[in-house]
Amino acid sequence: MDNDNTITNIFISIMLVTALVGYDIAHSPTLEVKAQDNVVVVPSPTAAPEETTEDDRPIKSGIEWELSKQVKVKVSNYWPEYGGINCLTFKDGKCVSKMANGETWESGVNTAIACPKELKLGTQINILGKVWTCKDRGSMIVKTKDDEYWVDMLTKKPVVNYGKVVTGEIVKEVNK
Repeated sequence: MDNDNTITNIFISIMLVTALVGYDIAHSPTLEVKAQDNVVVVPSPTAAPEETTEDDRPIKSGIEWELSKQVKVKVSNYWPEYGGINCLTFKDGKCVSKMANGETWESGVNTAIACPKELKLGTQINILGKVWTCKDRGSMIVKTKDDEYWVDMLTKKPVVNYGKVVTGEIVKEVNK
C-alpha cells in the first residue's frame, strides 16, 4: 500500500510540474532578434488573432513583439484642391487625380503620405505620434543624400514647418 501511495504522489508531482512548465511556455513571449542598426524592440499593445496577411505570411496570436525601424523623415504637405504641383490632373476647377495606389485622394486625407520609391506603397510610418500610410508618390519625394525620407502628408494645413526633419518609426514594412 505504501508503494502505491508513493507512485501516486510521484505521478501527481510529475503532472503538476508538466502543467506548470507547459503554462509557463505557452504564456511567455518569445523573441528572436538579430542585431541590426537603428532597430528598437517594442511590445504590441494588443493580441492579434491567428490569421494570414495578403501575401500569406502568418500573423502570430498572443503577445506580439515587433521590430520597429527608426528613420529620419523630412516632412511637407500637399493639398490637391490647390492644383499646381499638388495635383497631376485638374479639371473644371477640381483635382481628379488618384493616388499612386489607385485610391481617390479624398480617401487618404489626414492618413496618407507620398513616399519615395524606397518605401513600398502600404508601408506605415509613425510620425509625430500618428501612423501614416504610403499611398502616393511625387517627383520631389525622394530619399535625400543624408538618408532622410522626404514624405508629403496629405493634409490641408501643414503638420510641421516645411522640410522639418523628425524621427519616424516604420511600423509596417511592405516588401511587394
